Amino acid sequence: MNLEDIAKTLPWGLHDAYLEAAEVDWARATVSLTLRVMMTRHQEEDQRAKVTVTGLAFFVVDPPRADFVSGDGTGSAGLWIDAGEGPANEAAKTRLPKIPEGHFLHWLFVSEWNSFIHICGRHAELVSLEQHPVAARAGTRALFPGEDTEADGT
Repeated sequence: MNLEDIAKTLPWGLHDAYLEAAEVDWARATVSLTLRVMMTRHQEEDQRAKVTVTGLAFFVVDPPRADFVSGDGTGSAGLWIDAGEGPANEAAKTRLPKIPEGHFLHWLFVSEWNSFIHICGRHAELVSLEQHPVAARAGTRALFPGEDTEADGT
């Protein structure tokens, strides 16, 4: 299983998730990501989870754009992310190491930094850290065409 396979099991994938922590264990070639992932259609509920990538080939954190970061560069809920397969863009293709055979490459876009994290590993696993989804942070809600916040009282 890779990060894209995990994303397909979640209602919103890793889109609009919050990255609370990333712990790299170089000796064991793993990275563990603690996330809050959106679990309902309108993002009213999220669930804390841990994604562990094993067979880690590399974990590249681009520096935050200095003109984009305000304060400490983080939010109280963590870093607001999006995600996808492969290199994030053409610049990443040219500067990232070669992907070893049998490995995947996945990017995380950190909104607060306007920059990317790339993860290259062999296997990924998702474990829920909460039994059930909980109410998402205030202000988090997805709207779809034809909906507005006044109509539903939020």
